[in-house]
Amino acid sequence: MNTLSEDVLTRVSTEAAETFADAYYTSLTSSRSTLSTFYAPQTTLPNGKLLPTILWNGTSIPTPTAFQSLFAAESMPYTYFEVQSLNAHVLNPSLEPIDDDRAGKNKIENNISVLVQVSGYVRLIERKEGPMRGFSDTLVLVPNREGTRGKSSVGRRWVVQSQNLRFVV
Repeated sequence: MNTLSEDVLTRVSTEAAETFADAYYTSLTSSRSTLSTFYAPQTTLPNGKLLPTILWNGTSIPTPTAFQSLFAAESMPYTYFEVQSLNAHVLNPSLEPIDDDRAGKNKIENNISVLVQVSGYVRLIERKEGPMRGFSDTLVLVPNREGTRGKSSVGRRWVVQSQNLRFVV
């Protein structure tokens, strides 16, 4: 069975985290109508649990569409995120078995999940000045199996399967 070397896994997870974080935190501020496209399509596990799971500062949000609505409906104040630290690790190097020894590197790279830990500062309500609060966000990214290339998704390669964001005091 084909596997990726540690250096390739490190490169893939780092690129996934950096690319995703740059686009995601920018969208939280300026492109809220695209937020649901950052999440995996909703699925139900055999145990009845729904994915993706979204916990936003202790509040469980049932679907990516509900999360987007929360932000887009202006019920969420202005936010500006400044990422200070980004840490990525391959969580699962083989989401689905690949039996074909001739599987290409791209197919293998698209078969991993990545744990991303993000910390930084967020400014709420005030647009240009005001206090910055700390935040910590833990995400599990998976390959975008839908491979959508629609206008709103811009062909996102990685999507959120699980998220837990907390404001830090």
